[in-house]
Amino acid sequence: MISRWPLWLALAGLVLAGPGRADPVEACPGEQGCQVEGGHYRLVLPDAAPAAPLAALMYFHGWQGSAEETAADPGLRALATRLGIALIAPDGAGRTWSYPGSPGRHRDEFAFVSRVLDDVAARFPVDSRRIMASGFSQGGSMVWYLACRMPGRFRAFAPVAGAFWEPLPASCTGPRPALVHTHGTTDGTVPLAGRALRSGFRQGDVFRSLAILDPQARAATVADFASSDALSCLRLSAPGTTPLELCLHPGGHVVDPAWIERAWRLTMGGEGPRADHLSVKR
Repeated sequence: MISRWPLWLALAGLVLAGPGRADPVEACPGEQGCQVEGGHYRLVLPDAAPAAPLAALMYFHGWQGSAEETAADPGLRALATRLGIALIAPDGAGRTWSYPGSPGRHRDEFAFVSRVLDDVAARFPVDSRRIMASGFSQGGSMVWYLACRMPGRFRAFAPVAGAFWEPLPASCTGPRPALVHTHGTTDGTVPLAGRALRSGFRQGDVFRSLAILDPQARAATVADFASSDALSCLRLSAPGTTPLELCLHPGGHVVDPAWIERAWRLTMGGEGPRADHLSVKR
């Protein structure tokens, strides 16, 4: 099937092809962005006319966030521009995500994400084979469930500060995808070991989540990571296999686009040079 690009996209390409750099292009204008059954999403194209279908980052916002905030986030927009990729921002119903174990019970998130992916592929110059899912906090947990239940719809996953919730899944759909998880060792909002909430729900343990995603993965503890002010990463998968990494930093409940960019370069576009502030153990 040949996708038909809308007229606004062709005109945007002519403008962006001119001299100088332009701002990223908001591809879903209006108050509700691009509509699909069950919700909506935003999509931002890089500041260059696409000569071929683009790779994309689908980013899931945290609790009380929105697609509009994601699409307007300067760090994520700058990241997408540097990588020359599209930024897809799905909107969580009730400003949250209704994955298994979540307090949210608004919709079937897996069906919603599938509809967003199908709509993006039909309407925009995005290569559906080159999409990475990332997200923060509850958005990070949503990414974990996508990696477990829908690994074939994404090329890689980069959750930050969120894992499975209780009850943990018994197993995940194979094959095990590429995944880089990042978390703060002093995160009190979503601790590495998880925690019980007053509502009776419970966040899951990151290390147990990794063991469910890949029972053959190398076991790890916090003690296995470098003690420093930098991000420290540990390769949990065997050499020559699909990357599975855990990266820890000494901070709290925060996200840095640089961590997502590192995961992208490792899993989507080559590992690239190591930064001086990063420790990686094989």
